[in-house]
Amino acid sequence: MQDKLLKTVNYHIKNWILPKPINEDEIANINLNNTLQKVLIRRGINLNNELDEYITPSELPNPEDHFNELCKTTQRIIQACNRKEQIAICGDYDADGITSTVLLVELLSLLGARVKPYIPSRQDEGYGLNVNMINEINNKKTKLIITVDNGISAIDAIKKAKDYGIDVIITDHHKIPNYQLDIFSLIHPERTPSDSPYKYLAGVGIAYLLAKNICKKLNFDLNRTSATVFFCIGTVADMAPLKGANRKWLKEGLPKINISTNKGIKSIIKKLSIDKIDITSEDIGYKIAPLINAVGRLGDPNLIIDLFTNESNESVYKLTNTCFAMNKERKRITSLIEQEALEIALNEYKNDRKFLVLVNKEWHAGIIGIVAARIVEKFNLPTALLAEANDGNFRGSIRSNNKLKVNLALDECNDLLIAHGGHSAAAGFSIKEENIQRLMEKLNNIANREFENVNLTNSLKPDAYIRLKDINQDLYEQLTLIGPFGIMNPAPIFWTRKCKILDIYKLKGDHIKMTLNDGTSSIDAIKWNGSIQLNKNDLIDVAFYIEVNIWKKNKKLQLNIIDIKIHNKIIDLQIHNKIYKCQLTDNKKILITNSKGQCFSSDLSISSEYLNAKQRVFAKKILSFAEIALGKAS
Repeated sequence: MQDKLLKTVNYHIKNWILPKPINEDEIANINLNNTLQKVLIRRGINLNNELDEYITPSELPNPEDHFNELCKTTQRIIQACNRKEQIAICGDYDADGITSTVLLVELLSLLGARVKPYIPSRQDEGYGLNVNMINEINNKKTKLIITVDNGISAIDAIKKAKDYGIDVIITDHHKIPNYQLDIFSLIHPERTPSDSPYKYLAGVGIAYLLAKNICKKLNFDLNRTSATVFFCIGTVADMAPLKGANRKWLKEGLPKINISTNKGIKSIIKKLSIDKIDITSEDIGYKIAPLINAVGRLGDPNLIIDLFTNESNESVYKLTNTCFAMNKERKRITSLIEQEALEIALNEYKNDRKFLVLVNKEWHAGIIGIVAARIVEKFNLPTALLAEANDGNFRGSIRSNNKLKVNLALDECNDLLIAHGGHSAAAGFSIKEENIQRLMEKLNNIANREFENVNLTNSLKPDAYIRLKDINQDLYEQLTLIGPFGIMNPAPIFWTRKCKILDIYKLKGDHIKMTLNDGTSSIDAIKWNGSIQLNKNDLIDVAFYIEVNIWKKNKKLQLNIIDIKIHNKIIDLQIHNKIYKCQLTDNKKILITNSKGQCFSSDLSISSEYLNAKQRVFAKKILSFAEIALGKAS
């Protein structure tokens, strides 16, 4: 069932695919708000059998039963700590790689090892373990390398390490290649059983699991480190699915962030003004993670590692300010590239391209991934941005519209690429300039093939209808119980109708602040990047997240608006490819009109003899959807 006529600030008409009706007998006699119960039922959760596990996940199985080389790996690392060996932790320059690196550096240093982090330069070296890094490690007489969030595809580097007699432990979550790895051990979620709760771990999750196993063997309290905090930051930053171990550990770990003793973490959250609140996955995703990523995108990622491992208050203060300055510069560059990319994308879109490939050699290679994601949001098409790297070749970042697996698309283009890797939703590659045009055509052909029977219309799927008077602190507290929110457990999208704009003004950056009233109550709302034209006293329907706004130490619930449509008392419902118009009559009954102009109402006072028994059953079905569409049911 779809509400079809929705203009938005994007370049598509966006449908709202409204949720299925829920019978009242499906509502359980439990201490959970009815509207939130409906959200969970629609997500396939059995309230009688699964709710307790969902809210308070049970203990996880012994990881050594799921990773067959974990015991061997743990013993080798403990041996290195006991012997005070030098260990190289080879990470990556994004937030997942940085947090993984710091997590192990901190723990293994406390356990007696001499630990040195190695992070490649995004601009000069590109992603992952490389031969230059191995040469440097060998020169330091280091005989143990632990990779985090990378290494699985570093064939040349692995071979060089073998030649030097260096033990290599790879912990990674990127796709395992189809060739034998000559290494000491591999800890990878692909190697776990199909139903393993560890299947969804990001790079930092694997590092955290390894750290927990080491501490268990040594009877060492992991809480003496910041490992749990780094796990939370890296997991959310890498958009790992919040299922299994990720959900359990994140739920347990989030409350520990703002009581962390790590001076770098404390400094960051204080400067972000989130040190006095319960930090959520949204705070990580939109505030903490972009700050960490900005350093790796624009500068030396070792700066952020230094921040997280430094005990000098003066150094931490200076490093924090440097990181925030980099993030400010990242925002400025992102805005400029986005404007330029949008012009190219519009032209490509008008030419009916189904895979947008946007090229400018002057763009900053560290920023193009962010912009690619924003172009996808606007056009709902897979998008690649390419910029020239320091070596003269071009680096590309791809983001998917979740209807095409971009890593598999790159596999098909292997003959055109120097290197590539990534996930189904996001990937990267390097390419010679002369092959870019051929890549454009090949990716577009792949997209045309994959999208042949796919509806590319941008759509929104609200979880439940809610009246503004029902949005209160009690509801919000229960909402946090069914979190944390992220991939595979998204924050519920609510919607409501006929909101009158009592007040409206623009904020810096094209954001809109409003006060809305739906006839039951008033509430503040914000629309980010809200270029839609609205005026005071307009009536609108809104889809939104419920969140807390903190301003000058005051906490207040507000709506974070995702989409807006101008209110119309008549709504078009699409059911089985047929359109039915529905509206509320003056006496608050529902009136349904089909394409032939035939009508019936919810009290059947307006109905025709043309409805036979089968049609009456279908009419009730239409009415149940209309109740949700018109806000008569949640």
